[in-house]
Amino acid sequence: MHCRAEIIDYFSNCFYIPACTYEGDNVVLLLQVARHLIKAISQLGSGNKPVGTTTYLARVEQLSQYHSDVQRAEDWLKPSVVVEAFEAWAARMSVACAQNLSKFNDPEDGFQELSADLVEAALARCQFIEKLQQDIPGKGVKQQLQVLCSVYSLSLLHKHKGDFLSTSCITPKQGSLATEQLRALYSQVRPNAIALVDAFNYTDHYLGSVLGRYDGNVYPKLYEEAWKDPLNDSVIPDGFHEYNHPMLKQQLRNARL
Repeated sequence: MHCRAEIIDYFSNCFYIPACTYEGDNVVLLLQVARHLIKAISQLGSGNKPVGTTTYLARVEQLSQYHSDVQRAEDWLKPSVVVEAFEAWAARMSVACAQNLSKFNDPEDGFQELSADLVEAALARCQFIEKLQQDIPGKGVKQQLQVLCSVYSLSLLHKHKGDFLSTSCITPKQGSLATEQLRALYSQVRPNAIALVDAFNYTDHYLGSVLGRYDGNVYPKLYEEAWKDPLNDSVIPDGFHEYNHPMLKQQLRNARL
Protein backbone atom coordinates (compact mmCIF):
# COMPACT_ATOMS: atom_id res chain seq x y z
CA MET A 1 0.00 0.00 0.00
CA HIS A 2 2.85 2.37 0.82
CA CYS A 3 4.43 1.80 -2.60
CA ARG A 4 1.07 2.30 -4.29
CA ALA A 5 0.50 5.53 -2.37
CA GLU A 6 3.91 6.85 -3.41
CA ILE A 7 3.21 6.06 -7.06
CA ILE A 8 -0.10 7.91 -6.82
CA ASP A 9 1.70 10.89 -5.26
CA TYR A 10 4.19 11.00 -8.10
CA PHE A 11 1.41 10.98 -10.67
CA SER A 12 -1.04 13.29 -8.88
CA ASN A 13 1.64 15.85 -8.01
CA CYS A 14 2.61 16.08 -11.68
CA PHE A 15 6.17 14.85 -11.25
CA TYR A 16 6.31 12.61 -14.30
CA ILE A 17 3.22 12.61 -16.50
CA PRO A 18 3.50 16.16 -17.89
CA ALA A 19 7.29 16.34 -17.73
CA CYS A 20 7.67 15.51 -21.42
CA THR A 21 5.62 18.60 -22.37
CA TYR A 22 7.21 21.23 -20.10
CA GLU A 23 10.04 22.17 -22.43
CA GLY A 24 7.83 22.16 -25.52
CA ASP A 25 5.20 24.36 -23.90
CA ASN A 26 7.82 26.80 -22.66
CA VAL A 27 9.40 27.12 -26.09
CA VAL A 28 6.02 27.74 -27.71
CA LEU A 29 5.22 30.45 -25.16
CA LEU A 30 8.64 32.06 -25.60
CA LEU A 31 8.19 32.15 -29.36
CA GLN A 32 4.86 33.91 -28.88
CA VAL A 33 6.60 36.47 -26.66
CA ALA A 34 9.28 36.88 -29.33
CA ARG A 35 6.61 37.61 -31.95
CA HIS A 36 5.24 40.33 -29.69
CA LEU A 37 8.73 41.82 -29.28
CA ILE A 38 9.38 41.83 -33.03
CA LYS A 39 5.99 43.43 -33.63
CA ALA A 40 6.71 46.14 -31.06
CA ILE A 41 10.06 46.92 -32.69
CA SER A 42 8.54 47.04 -36.18
CA GLN A 43 5.99 49.62 -35.01
CA LEU A 44 8.58 51.99 -33.55
CA GLY A 45 9.12 53.64 -36.94
CA SER A 46 5.41 54.48 -37.26
CA GLY A 47 5.37 56.31 -33.95
CA ASN A 48 3.52 53.65 -31.95
CA LYS A 49 5.01 53.57 -28.46
CA PRO A 50 5.40 50.18 -26.77
CA VAL A 51 3.22 49.58 -23.74
CA GLY A 52 3.23 47.21 -20.78
CA THR A 53 6.35 45.16 -20.25
CA THR A 54 7.90 46.36 -23.52
CA THR A 55 7.97 50.07 -22.68
CA TYR A 56 11.76 49.91 -22.45
CA LEU A 57 11.86 49.40 -26.24
CA ALA A 58 10.80 53.04 -26.64
CA ARG A 59 14.38 53.85 -25.54
CA VAL A 60 15.93 51.42 -27.99
CA GLU A 61 18.35 54.00 -29.45
CA GLN A 62 19.57 54.95 -25.97
CA LEU A 63 19.84 51.31 -24.92
CA SER A 64 21.78 50.50 -28.09
CA GLN A 65 24.49 52.90 -26.90
CA TYR A 66 24.40 51.72 -23.29
CA HIS A 67 27.56 50.63 -21.50
CA SER A 68 27.43 49.68 -17.83
CA ASP A 69 29.30 51.99 -15.46
CA VAL A 70 29.75 49.36 -12.73
CA GLN A 71 33.11 49.80 -11.00
CA ARG A 72 32.67 47.78 -7.79
CA ALA A 73 30.99 44.49 -6.98
CA GLU A 74 28.54 46.29 -4.67
CA ASP A 75 27.27 48.36 -7.60
CA TRP A 76 25.41 45.28 -8.82
CA LEU A 77 23.15 45.52 -5.75
CA LYS A 78 21.54 48.68 -7.14
CA PRO A 79 18.23 47.75 -8.80
CA SER A 80 18.54 50.54 -11.37
CA VAL A 81 21.95 49.25 -12.51
CA VAL A 82 20.67 45.70 -12.93
CA VAL A 83 17.44 46.75 -14.66
CA GLU A 84 19.23 48.97 -17.16
CA ALA A 85 21.76 46.24 -18.00
CA PHE A 86 18.97 43.73 -18.57
CA GLU A 87 16.94 46.21 -20.62
CA ALA A 88 19.94 46.92 -22.85
CA TRP A 89 20.57 43.19 -23.26
CA ALA A 90 16.91 42.51 -24.08
CA ALA A 91 16.66 45.44 -26.51
CA ARG A 92 19.83 44.51 -28.40
CA MET A 93 18.84 40.85 -28.67
CA SER A 94 15.39 41.81 -29.98
CA VAL A 95 16.77 44.35 -32.46
CA ALA A 96 19.31 41.82 -33.75
CA CYS A 97 16.52 39.29 -34.33
CA ALA A 98 14.38 41.90 -36.08
CA GLN A 99 17.28 42.82 -38.38
CA ASN A 100 17.94 39.18 -39.23
CA LEU A 101 14.23 38.54 -39.88
CA SER A 102 14.11 41.43 -42.35
CA LYS A 103 16.50 39.51 -44.61
CA PHE A 104 13.89 36.82 -45.29
CA ASN A 105 11.28 37.23 -48.02
CA ASP A 106 8.79 35.19 -45.99
CA PRO A 107 8.66 36.18 -42.29
CA GLU A 108 7.44 32.69 -41.32
CA ASP A 109 10.55 31.16 -42.87
CA GLY A 110 12.57 33.62 -40.81
CA PHE A 111 10.79 32.65 -37.61
CA GLN A 112 11.45 29.01 -38.37
CA GLU A 113 15.11 29.56 -39.16
CA LEU A 114 15.78 31.92 -36.23
CA SER A 115 13.64 30.18 -33.62
CA ALA A 116 16.60 29.56 -31.30
CA ASP A 117 17.63 33.23 -31.43
CA LEU A 118 14.02 34.32 -30.88
CA VAL A 119 13.76 32.16 -27.78
CA GLU A 120 16.91 33.77 -26.39
CA ALA A 121 15.52 37.22 -27.16
CA ALA A 122 12.30 36.37 -25.32
CA LEU A 123 14.29 35.15 -22.32
CA ALA A 124 16.22 38.42 -22.22
CA ARG A 125 13.58 40.30 -20.28
CA CYS A 126 13.66 41.95 -16.88
CA GLN A 127 10.53 42.66 -14.86
CA PHE A 128 11.16 41.28 -11.40
CA ILE A 129 12.47 44.25 -9.42
CA GLU A 130 9.68 46.82 -9.53
CA LYS A 131 7.52 45.05 -6.93
CA LEU A 132 10.31 45.19 -4.34
CA GLN A 133 10.42 48.97 -4.46
CA GLN A 134 7.08 48.99 -2.63
CA ASP A 135 6.51 48.39 1.08
CA ILE A 136 6.19 44.71 1.99
CA PRO A 137 4.60 43.75 5.35
CA GLY A 138 6.52 41.61 7.81
CA LYS A 139 9.69 42.27 9.79
CA GLY A 140 12.75 41.62 7.64
CA VAL A 141 10.69 40.17 4.77
CA LYS A 142 11.55 42.92 2.30
CA GLN A 143 15.26 42.67 3.13
CA GLN A 144 15.31 38.92 2.52
CA LEU A 145 13.36 39.28 -0.72
CA GLN A 146 15.77 41.95 -1.91
CA VAL A 147 18.67 39.57 -1.31
CA LEU A 148 16.87 36.78 -3.15
CA CYS A 149 16.04 39.15 -5.99
CA SER A 150 19.71 40.11 -6.31
CA VAL A 151 20.69 36.44 -6.26
CA TYR A 152 18.17 35.72 -9.01
CA SER A 153 19.17 38.64 -11.21
CA LEU A 154 22.92 38.10 -10.87
CA SER A 155 22.56 34.34 -11.40
CA LEU A 156 20.76 35.14 -14.66
CA LEU A 157 23.52 37.54 -15.60
CA HIS A 158 26.11 34.89 -14.76
CA LYS A 159 24.24 32.27 -16.80
CA HIS A 160 23.92 34.54 -19.84
CA LYS A 161 27.25 36.32 -19.39
CA GLY A 162 28.27 35.41 -22.91
CA ASP A 163 25.27 37.26 -24.35
CA PHE A 164 25.91 40.29 -22.15
CA LEU A 165 29.52 40.38 -23.34
CA SER A 166 28.73 39.75 -27.01
CA THR A 167 26.22 42.63 -27.01
CA SER A 168 28.79 44.86 -25.22
CA CYS A 169 26.39 45.62 -22.37
CA ILE A 170 29.12 44.84 -19.85
CA THR A 171 32.87 44.32 -19.88
CA PRO A 172 34.64 41.11 -18.81
CA LYS A 173 35.76 42.91 -15.63
CA GLN A 174 32.17 43.88 -14.80
CA GLY A 175 31.09 40.29 -15.41
CA SER A 176 33.70 39.12 -12.91
CA LEU A 177 32.47 41.69 -10.37
CA ALA A 178 28.92 40.36 -10.81
CA THR A 179 30.12 36.81 -10.09
CA GLU A 180 32.04 38.07 -7.04
CA GLN A 181 28.93 39.79 -5.69
CA LEU A 182 26.84 36.69 -6.37
CA ARG A 183 29.16 34.59 -4.21
CA ALA A 184 28.84 37.16 -1.41
CA LEU A 185 25.04 36.99 -1.67
CA TYR A 186 25.13 33.21 -1.42
CA SER A 187 26.88 33.63 1.94
CA GLN A 188 24.07 35.90 3.11
CA VAL A 189 21.33 33.53 1.99
CA ARG A 190 22.94 30.33 3.27
CA PRO A 191 22.10 30.79 7.03
CA ASN A 192 18.43 31.37 6.16
CA ALA A 193 18.16 28.88 3.30
CA ILE A 194 16.21 26.25 5.26
CA ALA A 195 13.83 28.82 6.75
CA LEU A 196 13.22 30.31 3.28
CA VAL A 197 12.47 26.87 1.86
CA ASP A 198 10.21 26.06 4.83
CA ALA A 199 8.30 29.27 4.09
CA PHE A 200 6.71 27.44 1.14
CA ASN A 201 5.13 25.13 3.76
CA TYR A 202 5.80 21.87 1.95
CA THR A 203 5.23 18.92 4.30
CA ASP A 204 7.90 16.32 4.97
CA HIS A 205 5.57 13.70 3.51
CA TYR A 206 5.25 15.69 0.30
CA LEU A 207 9.01 16.18 -0.01
CA GLY A 208 9.72 12.55 0.92
CA SER A 209 13.31 13.38 1.87
CA VAL A 210 15.48 13.94 4.95
CA LEU A 211 17.98 16.11 3.08
CA GLY A 212 16.77 19.43 4.52
CA ARG A 213 18.57 19.24 7.87
CA TYR A 214 20.10 22.24 9.61
CA ASP A 215 22.62 20.06 11.50
CA GLY A 216 24.00 18.71 8.22
CA ASN A 217 23.75 15.04 9.26
CA VAL A 218 22.25 14.10 5.93
CA TYR A 219 23.81 10.73 5.16
CA PRO A 220 23.44 9.20 8.63
CA LYS A 221 19.76 10.15 8.54
CA LEU A 222 19.35 8.75 5.04
CA TYR A 223 20.87 5.47 6.27
CA GLU A 224 18.59 5.51 9.32
CA GLU A 225 15.50 6.13 7.19
CA ALA A 226 16.48 3.34 4.80
CA TRP A 227 16.42 0.82 7.66
CA LYS A 228 12.82 1.78 8.39
CA ASP A 229 11.73 0.37 5.04
CA PRO A 230 10.00 -3.03 5.48
CA LEU A 231 12.22 -4.52 2.78
CA ASN A 232 15.20 -4.01 5.08
CA ASP A 233 13.74 -5.92 8.03
CA SER A 234 15.95 -8.84 7.07
CA VAL A 235 19.22 -9.23 5.21
CA ILE A 236 17.57 -11.56 2.69
CA PRO A 237 14.27 -10.14 1.40
CA ASP A 238 11.07 -12.18 1.30
CA GLY A 239 10.69 -14.31 -1.82
CA PHE A 240 14.40 -14.77 -2.47
CA HIS A 241 14.51 -18.46 -1.48
CA GLU A 242 11.17 -19.10 -3.14
CA TYR A 243 11.77 -17.43 -6.51
CA ASN A 244 15.29 -16.13 -7.08
CA HIS A 245 17.36 -18.93 -5.51
CA PRO A 246 15.91 -21.74 -7.67
CA MET A 247 16.58 -19.67 -10.81
CA LEU A 248 20.20 -19.18 -9.80
CA LYS A 249 20.64 -22.92 -9.19
CA GLN A 250 19.14 -24.18 -12.43
CA GLN A 251 21.20 -24.33 -15.61
CA LEU A 252 19.93 -21.73 -18.06
CA ARG A 253 20.62 -22.06 -21.74
CA ASN A 254 22.01 -19.06 -23.54
CA ALA A 255 19.70 -17.72 -26.20
CA ARG A 256 21.16 -17.75 -29.68
CA LEU A 257 20.11 -15.06 -32.13
